[in-house]
Amino acid sequence: ELTAQSLTVTITEALAVDHANGSTNDIDFAQTYTHTYGSIANVSKRIVKLANTNLTEVATFGSTTADGAFVRADVRYIRVTNLDSSDALQVGLDDEASDAGYTSVAADSSIIYTGTTVEGDNGGSTLDNATALKVKGSSNQQLEVFIASV
Repeated sequence: ELTAQSLTVTITEALAVDHANGSTNDIDFAQTYTHTYGSIANVSKRIVKLANTNLTEVATFGSTTADGAFVRADVRYIRVTNLDSSDALQVGLDDEASDAGYTSVAADSSIIYTGTTVEGDNGGSTLDNATALKVKGSSNQQLEVFIASV
């Protein structure tokens, strides 16, 4: 039997800018941020190869669990990584009614969501429950999807 554990996510940014004045007095902009998500009992990690350039559903969210479907209220962490070395990837949460939020994820980059709500209206006054995680990229483009829930 599986026992829930904590998922620790660490983001490290390393940058030192040189003054180019002949001395070694770089300005350090390095930062590390760590966050722990407790009681994670369910994890899905998979590589997806896009068949075409159409908008593609890679996960769904609702009130029950099924193949590729997650209980919306239980999702704590979603990471989508664009594994392509040259093409950007469109990634977004969609309520498949009136709201969706998509963004471009650069080559060899990731986007992280810590919930499953979305607002597509200007002003973002009311967040709606997303029903799907969708992507759009080039034909044969690969991405990794990691979802952790309680």
